[in-house]
Amino acid sequence: MDIARDNGYGLAKNSLWPWISATLLVSVVLLVAVFMHIPALEKSWHLWTRYSARLSFFLFLAAYLAAPLYELVKNPATAWLRRQRRNSGISFGIAHTIHLAALIGFYQIADIPAEMPTVIVGGGAYLAMFLMLATSNDAALRRLGKTNWRWLHKFGAHYLAVVFAFTYLSQFLGGLNKPPILLILAIAAIVLRIFITLKSRWEAS
Repeated sequence: MDIARDNGYGLAKNSLWPWISATLLVSVVLLVAVFMHIPALEKSWHLWTRYSARLSFFLFLAAYLAAPLYELVKNPATAWLRRQRRNSGISFGIAHTIHLAALIGFYQIADIPAEMPTVIVGGGAYLAMFLMLATSNDAALRRLGKTNWRWLHKFGAHYLAVVFAFTYLSQFLGGLNKPPILLILAIAAIVLRIFITLKSRWEAS
């Protein structure tokens, strides 16, 4: 099956390793900075979960908003981001896997039992992410077919966006992340995706 590149997906294959290298480098820098400057083990693990989550969130935004931003404003910057969508998505998957390891480590160090709603919702988000990560290649696109592939990646992306939004909402209501910049970014990203989708359907009708 020929794979159309009209949406800019997968056009920057040669840039994948620089993206992955940069993601791993930033993760290591954050890890070293936290554990070198915070003597309390539990606090250092807690900060590591927070900073690793923020890194993965911004990488997620780069992939999630690549197409909507290009549709909203066509310029070299948004065109570049659109071409890099697969790379930013794969980098997000790597960064969020690192966050999962940090989260598990923190729960063990702090001896905090994971609540069942968190396990179900968060586990679903990671399942969606790993499925998207495993199918972020042309071979998977051919096997699944364009329709199934797009459904999987759209559903997974929206599910992850909602989970990020609810996570930052709960942190804000619990007294964390004030001002709620991350919450605002997550909600704005979802609204922008919905707006661009409705706009495209309206223009096509």
